[in-house]
Amino acid sequence: MGRRGLNSSNTRWQPVRNISAAAAAGAGAAGGAIGFLARAAWHSRFALGVAGGAAGTAAWKWREDQDNVGPFETQDIAWVQELAGQPGMKEMLVPGQMLRKHPVGQLLTEDDHLFETMRRSDQVKEFRCFYNTQTRKFYSVVMLGKDVCGYPSTVHGGLTAAIVDETFGGLYTALLTTGNLGATLPGLTARLELDYKRKISAGTVLLVTTELETIEPRKVWMKATVTDGGKNTFVQGRALFVAPNIGKQFAGLFKWKDAMAKQLQPAAAASS
Repeated sequence: MGRRGLNSSNTRWQPVRNISAAAAAGAGAAGGAIGFLARAAWHSRFALGVAGGAAGTAAWKWREDQDNVGPFETQDIAWVQELAGQPGMKEMLVPGQMLRKHPVGQLLTEDDHLFETMRRSDQVKEFRCFYNTQTRKFYSVVMLGKDVCGYPSTVHGGLTAAIVDETFGGLYTALLTTGNLGATLPGLTARLELDYKRKISAGTVLLVTTELETIEPRKVWMKATVTDGGKNTFVQGRALFVAPNIGKQFAGLFKWKDAMAKQLQPAAAASS
């Protein structure tokens, strides 16, 4: 069986294998294109993520009266007042609030920040952040609400880890924005280590204290302690944040582009 085709002015029968070769060439080209587009899309998403992180860093700011957050229930707690009154202490917006107020951040992020969502559902009543410019320590004061337990009447350990990680992110951003990390991109959590010392009862107001340990090229190690603002320690932890190698990522994108161009050349020749 064959198909009828034209070759100059003569009509002839062409073997089926030519159809298969053409189809294979076309399928190969299509597959290569899909593979390239998929990889290009991944690199584009990575670049967008980096841009989003950069927007968040640019949005980082101290909390001001016009930000219209508060009043806070925790402002009447003695240890919170003492914390806020330390020399060099500044209160700042939490990450979700920063992005909502930044024009670029609004374009790059959806309204899906974990703690902003939990605040709307009353699972987190308050999440306040402070940075001491003198000691370079970053603090979170967190008042938890309802439905946050794993074991009965005990705050879920995974939520505690998320709170600690969020505070680490605040410290990293503060250090980056104030020039303490040099010229680098916003980092991501690469490692999170937590030691749970005792259970956290529902309704406890938490104080998360984070500070810098070491700085390496593209890497920052930090440590944290979670207490009740007094002598009771609930969690101790460490985290490693790593800034992406943006040059390597974009170099990979260009390599795939060149490979795609080479792949299309024989496919186009076979189908012609």
